[in-house]
Amino acid sequence: MVSENEIYQAFDLYLKEENLELYDLNLVDFPDISKIEVYVYSSNTINLDLTSRLNKQFQRLLENMGIEKGSYDMVVSSPGIERKLKTFRHFEMALDELVKIKTIEPINNIYSHEGVVHSVKHDEIFLKINDEILQIKFINIKNAKIEFKQFKEKVKG
Repeated sequence: MVSENEIYQAFDLYLKEENLELYDLNLVDFPDISKIEVYVYSSNTINLDLTSRLNKQFQRLLENMGIEKGSYDMVVSSPGIERKLKTFRHFEMALDELVKIKTIEPINNIYSHEGVVHSVKHDEIFLKINDEILQIKFINIKNAKIEFKQFKEKVKG
């Protein structure tokens, strides 16, 4: 039986060879796997041709691991504009981006913080909120995502 980690490692290795990065991998109903969601990050544009090619290559990798083609649905995509930030690496990739972070324990009696990722060091994220820097321990983060206000303002307006 193939482990989730083996699938992750195989996809990650392949993407590195393509100068891409595995942003997130979701294996639904593991070990039976009904759906596989692969989110790929690139500093360049991710288009339909690329995701189609990656989809075929990932299916080949899975077949080589003994996971039958057609026994699962596969989705290959970019993580999107308002992508979730789950790992320390995600925050490193979000430097100078506007983010919203919800904390487990309040900081200054506040659970929800919105600001620009100023820096990422050791086990802490530093957010610039107005002209102040807020230090948030990574283990205190409940959830986080990039905020894309320009789109929301256009829709409202």
